[in-house]
Amino acid sequence: MNTPLRTVLLGLCLAISSAATASVARSDGLSERAAPRESDDGWSLVFTSYGWIPWLSGNTIIKGRSFDVSVDPSDMFGHLDWSTLPAWMSYAEARRGKLGLFNDIVYASLSGSRGFGKDGQHATFSGNVSADYTQLTVEAGGAYEIWSGRNPVASGSSAFDLLGGVRYWHQDSDVSATTVTSVNTSGLEFQNGRWFAKSGSVDWADPFVGFRVRNHIAPGEDLVLRADFGGFGVGSDFSWQVLATYNWHICMLYGHALDGYVGYRALSVDYSQGSGTSKYEYDVLQQGPVVGSTLHF
Repeated sequence: MNTPLRTVLLGLCLAISSAATASVARSDGLSERAAPRESDDGWSLVFTSYGWIPWLSGNTIIKGRSFDVSVDPSDMFGHLDWSTLPAWMSYAEARRGKLGLFNDIVYASLSGSRGFGKDGQHATFSGNVSADYTQLTVEAGGAYEIWSGRNPVASGSSAFDLLGGVRYWHQDSDVSATTVTSVNTSGLEFQNGRWFAKSGSVDWADPFVGFRVRNHIAPGEDLVLRADFGGFGVGSDFSWQVLATYNWHICMLYGHALDGYVGYRALSVDYSQGSGTSKYEYDVLQQGPVVGSTLHF
């Protein structure tokens, strides 16, 4: 696969490291990227920095008031809150033999406002809607390889992992509006209006179980598919996630293998608490492409 993205990443890698090394030879005559080095205690580590470009769709209820959620990537990027850390996304996994311990962090802070207005024969309605939204999702869990060997349906080798862990959610939503209504009836004028809905800090944790398939399809190239399901009424009513990535070896960077990857991620959650005017609900699907790089230690 010869794409502009691969070319850019390769050029960046070569600019940083003056000596890129070739992939190492495998005993079966094939070649692949250098394996992560194990420390004295047998552990290896990978760290991934990535960007997720999602579409959000669904609905949320704040203080008993319902809001439709329909956000595209341009809305996300256009309303990142640069007065603080706007976003952070990373994945890390430590592995020893068949056991892996992983952590995934997704953080975003958004802020924006929009004016509106409508003129009529006897009334004018105008105002401004402002929204501030912060979301943090932290995932921690383990993976255990239960099978590895030649892929039975395609070329290359595969490994199958069972996954389990906890996904912690933190959200803080403030939606407010200032409205001005002017009604003229025989010289009588009325003006007023302001309302707001604040969720405050909402936190919950979802247990999840799932699986991961790692496919080595060619020297330095891998396909990874992951799926998990969680919630089960412990935190949210139900949640699910699917992630598929294509990974390729770029170069050796100061003795460590550097990979690039592209893929697609979908994460859905249905959570609710309270009732009436104190009800909070978040039933949203986030889905979109992911792109990043992985450094092996």
